Amino acid sequence: MNDVSLSNKHRSLVDNFPNGVLALFDANLYYRIVGPETLPFSGQKAADIAGKQIYDLFPEETAAKLEPKLEATIDGEPRSFDIEHEELTHHIETKSVSIGGEPYGVLVSQDVTDVRQNAERIEQQNERLDQFASMVSHDLRNPLSIAYGELELYRETMEEAHLDEVENALGRIENLIVDLTALAQNSTSDEYRPVSLTAVAEDAWELIDTRTASLETNENVIVGDQSQLQALFENLFRNAVGHGGESVTVRVTPLDNGFYVEDTGDGIPPEKRDQIFEHGFTTGYGGSGVGLTIVKRIASDHGLEVSVSESPEGGARFEFHAVQ
Repeated sequence: MNDVSLSNKHRSLVDNFPNGVLALFDANLYYRIVGPETLPFSGQKAADIAGKQIYDLFPEETAAKLEPKLEATIDGEPRSFDIEHEELTHHIETKSVSIGGEPYGVLVSQDVTDVRQNAERIEQQNERLDQFASMVSHDLRNPLSIAYGELELYRETMEEAHLDEVENALGRIENLIVDLTALAQNSTSDEYRPVSLTAVAEDAWELIDTRTASLETNENVIVGDQSQLQALFENLFRNAVGHGGESVTVRVTPLDNGFYVEDTGDGIPPEKRDQIFEHGFTTGYGGSGVGLTIVKRIASDHGLEVSVSESPEGGARFEFHAVQ
């Protein structure tokens, strides 16, 4: 086999590499050979990339992440990693090679955006299923057992105080069912519409036992799912009234890129603020330990990041900012 034929076969391999980009780079991190002829991710021509250094080809932030990986490859250490570029997730595999006694690296890059997003969705669905199963098997079972026990005591003693405990247990089950429904629901951004936070907050306020607590709102409109946002507010309000008592005031106020919900209650200790969104974590008052987990999930579904701080009166303040 002559050299020309072999060279043509190598070029054919590079130009017809399936589902990705194949490149050879040197010790100075210049791309020497690139294929296929038209790159599948960007539509760029391989000829416009070959001969250029990574800092000529990529934004500085991306190139800075690539540099140590490619340098390690040149030193003989293969690398396997993901990198974000132009709103895509690329999986990159590298391996060192010696050509004419000089060190080079071979790089294979493939678009795994859909794969990673699907894996993340499956992980979130599995987490939600685990939370759902935990509530069904544990949280619902406890008040149900109490209701059965108190009903049996009523039959034995005919004391109506036992029926009050049955009623309390059933109320607890009802609240848990609301949480379970919110946990199970899912919506997509395709279904989102402009929503008045004042209207949805007032609707949520009417659906929970707020006792003599008060709600203050300022008009704001965001794009989202009204039912899901109502569930978010219900859980925040239930938490505020449960901790703050019947005289607490709750405020819903817009921010430049979101909104906040704060109350005049006792607040959340700084050492517990990192834990409150964990499934099952509770600070008392009979909460399920899943309400704030639901709040965080709904916020995430709406592209909002939630943080916890303190209101001017020392109560809890939940801020929701659009993820940039």
